[in-house]
Amino acid sequence: MSPGADVSRHSRQKRVAHPAPEPVTPYYNRGVQLKAKHDGTKMVSGRRLESWALGLVPVKSTAKVLDAGCGWGRFTWPLIETSALAPTNVTGIDTSLGMLETAAEEAQRRRCRPAFASADIQALPFPAEHFDAAMANHVLYHLPEIHRGVLELARVLKKDGWLLATTNSDDVNVPILEFHYAALDELGIKHKSGGPSAFSMENGGEILGAGFSRVDRHYFDDETRYTSAAHFLASYRTIGRYLNLVAREDIDSERKSQLLVLVRQQAEEVICKKGELRSPVRMGAFVCTGPKQ
Repeated sequence: MSPGADVSRHSRQKRVAHPAPEPVTPYYNRGVQLKAKHDGTKMVSGRRLESWALGLVPVKSTAKVLDAGCGWGRFTWPLIETSALAPTNVTGIDTSLGMLETAAEEAQRRRCRPAFASADIQALPFPAEHFDAAMANHVLYHLPEIHRGVLELARVLKKDGWLLATTNSDDVNVPILEFHYAALDELGIKHKSGGPSAFSMENGGEILGAGFSRVDRHYFDDETRYTSAAHFLASYRTIGRYLNLVAREDIDSERKSQLLVLVRQQAEEVICKKGELRSPVRMGAFVCTGPKQ
């Protein structure tokens, strides 16, 4: 990524004014873990969130696109591969070096070289109106000050540019999380659960409206199904809440092992009773236009 001296100047100025992102949790310090979760998630319909979301926006082959909070490249690769977009026109940023390392490995494997750099969405190191389009997918809820991040994304977009921002819905009960918290309660492990997300399908429109004149909301409803407890447990082992807990040193290994046992038991009970475990999926995307400069 080399927009020149302007980038460095903007970076220095903004980093002083904006808060730093939250510390990277163990789950997000390596891209391979998140990649395994995304690769292993199979919708009943056969759809992929990435392809569905990208189908909502007009991607021109000549567009210069920012993938903010790119992670391992979940949306970067389908963006390039389905829109005939030159890889050199794509810039992916993330605050996790581990994520960027995995993205670079993916780039080498795919023989495709977009630009990747370490940068904070709340302090984008780019001049105003630098990009034709931007993405901030499943990332805005991580920012300490989402409002600042939204304004930064609007600032670096051209007047006719668009932003694609995906996130989860608070309006759904997910068995994998319900079983996780129930197991923690049984083991006497303190945890924080419940409450609305800082950026969800339900509250995200108002937040994005601070930086964009038009915000369109699109829901992605689907389902995942498990016919064996082993299959369910394999998915459970990929979620951040489990992996972050395993990394904690204040919890003994016995209780960590028991956590898997208890989660598996809950899945087995449902599968034995109903023949399968059905988990609703409700996510979605915001398509934002008219950046407020």
